[in-house]
Amino acid sequence: MSNYFCVNKSGITVPVYSDTQQTSKIGSIYNREAFGYDMNWGGDGYFYRILFRTSDGSLSYGILVDPPGSSVTDCTDYPFGTEEIDGTEYYTFTMRKSRTVYTAGGTRWGAVAANCRVACLSAVAGDSYPNRKGINYVESSKGGWVKVTGDGVNYGFVDTGLDVSSSYSSIPFYGSW
Repeated sequence: MSNYFCVNKSGITVPVYSDTQQTSKIGSIYNREAFGYDMNWGGDGYFYRILFRTSDGSLSYGILVDPPGSSVTDCTDYPFGTEEIDGTEYYTFTMRKSRTVYTAGGTRWGAVAANCRVACLSAVAGDSYPNRKGINYVESSKGGWVKVTGDGVNYGFVDTGLDVSSSYSSIPFYGSW
């Protein structure tokens, strides 16, 4: 089962509860805020385990309890744009800051420069790191697209910068949400 990188598009603030005590509120997901959806936990459509940025700036796991449907929206519903690369249409996202790119196995592959884009086919995020977004290509700062490869596959992961910001106005990995 895959994890997903998501955005709250409900228009409201959604409370986040402790994943051990589901009645203890530990934070909030604000409208247009990004987070990782941890599908490996076994969400059932009522409880959603997420990786989110807390008010003190740290990353923490928590639970959304019966949230409005649009509060767990795939980031690919709001890409920065689309791009046809080698005959396939990809969702693209802009990187506001330089971030590390990893192979599928978690080895450092390289980096994507600030103001360049990454391209992907879905909202899939890392199994071990829901704050790393699955990507297929990185836009070179010199122009053109570079395929992310390694570990025998043609995809990797980019650090979304969720540890830096989760707000639509400042998260390093950004679409049109």
